Amino acid sequence: FASLAIFSANANHLPTTDFGPGCLNFQDDGSWNQVPDFVTNDPFLVAPESPFRFSSDTRFPDQAVRVGATGELSASDYDWTLGIFDTKAQNGGAIYEAWYKSNDHGTFATTWHATSANGNKHNTFQIVISEAIGGDMGEGNNVCFCYGDMQWGPGNVHVASSNSSDHTHVDFSGGTYQNAAADNSLDHKTCCFHADKLKQLGSSADFASLCHSRGTEAGSNGDPHFKTWHNQHFEYHGQCDLVLTKDPDFADGLGIDVHIRTKLVRHWSYIKNAVIRIGNDILEIEGSSVEFDSKPHYWINYESQGELSQFAGFPVKMFSQQGTAVTKNRIEIDLSSVYPGQKIVLSTYKEFVKVSFENANEESFGTSVGMLGDFNTGQTLARDGVTVLDDFTDLGHEWQVLPSDKHLFREASAPQFPETCIDPEDPRGDRRRRLDGSSIGEEEAETACAGIKDELDRKDCEYDILATQDMDMAGAY
Repeated sequence: FASLAIFSANANHLPTTDFGPGCLNFQDDGSWNQVPDFVTNDPFLVAPESPFRFSSDTRFPDQAVRVGATGELSASDYDWTLGIFDTKAQNGGAIYEAWYKSNDHGTFATTWHATSANGNKHNTFQIVISEAIGGDMGEGNNVCFCYGDMQWGPGNVHVASSNSSDHTHVDFSGGTYQNAAADNSLDHKTCCFHADKLKQLGSSADFASLCHSRGTEAGSNGDPHFKTWHNQHFEYHGQCDLVLTKDPDFADGLGIDVHIRTKLVRHWSYIKNAVIRIGNDILEIEGSSVEFDSKPHYWINYESQGELSQFAGFPVKMFSQQGTAVTKNRIEIDLSSVYPGQKIVLSTYKEFVKVSFENANEESFGTSVGMLGDFNTGQTLARDGVTVLDDFTDLGHEWQVLPSDKHLFREASAPQFPETCIDPEDPRGDRRRRLDGSSIGEEEAETACAGIKDELDRKDCEYDILATQDMDMAGAY
């Protein structure tokens, strides 16, 4: 991007806001420029110039986009506007702590942090525009509206044009946000689209179809660590087959079951195999401890190394790390055709298997059950859907695969119900006792895992290195 219409300013540090895929995480860590207060009275907050073009309309070859102080995108010739949040109606149009940034990938974002609504500073939201089409914004998109916790007051979300016949307040969840103070349907959602295409739709624009709940990443990996839908990390070191998640209504009734098989090694265990069923297709994956084995070990509908370009109608991509002693493979199931931007990733690192649900949201896993807990509350529940199990050994025993869950693995492995999961003698143990005679200490593990951004993932990494006495385990993260 070329020059901007404002200057940067210093500010106090604010907590990180994760707006999700297609948006930019916000924190005043030096990478964002704060908008001085006096600029908020100007009609335009920022004006990214060429080469970004808001419209491909040949009548306006030099048309650029402007981001308005009042929470709007507009064409430089005023041909039309997109309003993310009508701040003009909010307490006299007061704006609080607006920020902007651009990056080397042709993406520009403006974040309003704690904008006024009904006299209170609550709303946090963001506009992202991009020169590129697609990517994290989703196929064919170049604009994202990103919402935090919104207190709407008298505000509205709208699409408008200088042509009065092409004016509309966008319908969402059966109504408009005009004066809809109690409506929170856009809370923690991201709405991505192509600006030209939305303009062409005019009053027939179905804005609701463009908006999706904020995604999260959950799953299980390594020695074995579990990450719930609410990013709670816990461990269960028993040996058995476990229901990681299941939902008969997944993907319009195709249904999904994901099971993992853990193997006990002294005081800890690891995920040896994982299997997933969607519809009538079943895919199992296993790691390998053989050096320079870059071949992914999988079975599709119980056929070893069978054709795997799609799974239950979803596209599949496979990646293998070549020419290294450590085996590292990954199978990605792209759910975008039903759940935009979402993936299920089955990966291996040596003999360790990882299952990850990327950008999962309420639409995809909101009614799922299993070891990953309740999507909406974050609670780890028993099979009755009511009892909360905070003892994770009890949780593991509760979600051992039962005959009613169906046996998906190609081979049986002890224990199988009615035999219960085999627990280590000391599942948590005394770390210092475990380290007696060990060659790798805590400081070395901390150094090896220092590059991992997420603090809880970093702790999991350190634990894996100490348990396995293998510095290479950092590569699994």
